[in-house]
Amino acid sequence: SGAPGGGGGVGLASAADDDDDIRSVNNAKGEAELEAIAALGFPLVSRGGHDILAGIRDFKIQRTLQTATLLNSGLKYGLQELQQGSGGQFNIGLSPDAVVFLFADVQNFPSDALIKNYTSNALWGDGGPLVRRSEQVTPAQRNKTLEKLAKSIKLREDQAKKLNKNGGGNKGHDHMLDVLKECESAIRFRAEALAQREKETEDLMKGLSQMAV
Repeated sequence: SGAPGGGGGVGLASAADDDDDIRSVNNAKGEAELEAIAALGFPLVSRGGHDILAGIRDFKIQRTLQTATLLNSGLKYGLQELQQGSGGQFNIGLSPDAVVFLFADVQNFPSDALIKNYTSNALWGDGGPLVRRSEQVTPAQRNKTLEKLAKSIKLREDQAKKLNKNGGGNKGHDHMLDVLKECESAIRFRAEALAQREKETEDLMKGLSQMAV
């Protein structure tokens, strides 16, 4: 867990479908991203110790209840309700406070102070907590993360094509696509570098073993 965030209140955001700074986690894109994060070993637990995935399910059930109930549920699970999307679905994102709590380790990595919300470059970029963690997990975990990132990227690329075809555009959507691609690329690069170092070490040990015979 990281450093405390600054009072992540829960309320309606001003964007439809996906908010520029928060982004939805209860659609196919967001679910794939959360699966990628979970594969890296990050516990998806709120500051209060509650299962965030359970909170998303709870939000879906409670979205027809009074606003106060939604607000209390969001504070509990570290979630923030966004405006209703174009398809009629209520969109839910991780609150900025929850993002900082889950990922920022400012004491050991001062650059993590730049993590402000779910779309922060400092979260997804090279040198950020997700890419750093990718060097510490098993190849199977890393491959699952790459698989889920690729899934979200594909969904977002398809959506971007549709938006452009209809003469629309979404700066926040395009930004999220960019940071996901950067994350995927950085994880692959570090994995290749790690494999090369391991091979060099293995070759060195073999050489030393042969010299000792």
